[in-house]
Amino acid sequence: MTRLVIHAGTHATGWKATQRQLVSWREPLTALGVHLHPADDPERWLSDGLALATGVSPSAIVDAAERAVRLGADILIVSSERLEDSLRDPDRLANLVSFAQGLGLPLTVLVVMRDQLGYLNQRYCERVAHLQTARGFPTFVAEPSPPGRFDYATAFTLPMATPEIDFVGVRYVEMQPGVEARSLLTAVGIAAKDAAALPAGPSMEALPGPILVAAKRLLYKRLWRLGLVTRLPRPRLARAARSLAAHARARSWDSAPFWGWDVRGRAEALDRYGPGNDVLAEALWGEPWGDVYEDGVFVDVDLPACEPERVVDVLGAVDVIVRGMPAPKTAVAPE
Repeated sequence: MTRLVIHAGTHATGWKATQRQLVSWREPLTALGVHLHPADDPERWLSDGLALATGVSPSAIVDAAERAVRLGADILIVSSERLEDSLRDPDRLANLVSFAQGLGLPLTVLVVMRDQLGYLNQRYCERVAHLQTARGFPTFVAEPSPPGRFDYATAFTLPMATPEIDFVGVRYVEMQPGVEARSLLTAVGIAAKDAAALPAGPSMEALPGPILVAAKRLLYKRLWRLGLVTRLPRPRLARAARSLAAHARARSWDSAPFWGWDVRGRAEALDRYGPGNDVLAEALWGEPWGDVYEDGVFVDVDLPACEPERVVDVLGAVDVIVRGMPAPKTAVAPE
């Protein structure tokens, strides 16, 4: 019988790389009895997967399910990291169950779990990189949003307690760069030797360094004060962000990725999240989460802590980008 596997992220676990790997393996996966969303476009996967949780049945997924059943496939994978928060919503989770039952398919919900230190560090870098925040890292992690996403003792309680769902959790730390999707496949029953035969593909993008993070925060503040953050279209802001990143690479601003947790912050995060993680791990894997947490080298990201010549370079690069923006209509107070 064909089984519906819904891969619901989570965020910050390399979903884009995983999706590209699965698409690149479409032919050998089909031979293994694993079918995918028929489109290659990641946006289609994201939007169609989320649509299922809202009670909409995208024709592409319905057609893929019917074809998988007709051909006797073992698994149909529907993957969208946007489904992560739907797992805490009873109505949305019920929609996923209803879709599977309507097609007569047993349902597995598959989630990649990353410890909160690495998760929040990744999310902060993503928000800064896309010019979506200028907050410092300690402020960002003090009240993470949405809050329910990071309390693992309760975040996955609903799908784990739903009898119609086979809930499967994969540890992020066990996923290998370039072949992250292999871990997903073996977690839902694909033989390890078959998964190992799939070629390496694209991996997660590297994190920016601390100086680039500081520079993008400065750029965001400048654009916000000029009223441009809310007025300019996102593609225009994205070009500005890419321009600054290109300058950083050309001038070798950073030699290591950003890591925002200092010793005190790390200890407080472990006290905050560790007990809940142990509860989840015991329920899923029969053992506590333990001390398997990501770590890195903390570097002060405030520009005054940089060398004077680097500060001048950063300020100059930001100024060039800002001067290339359309003239603001009115100035506003910074965020």
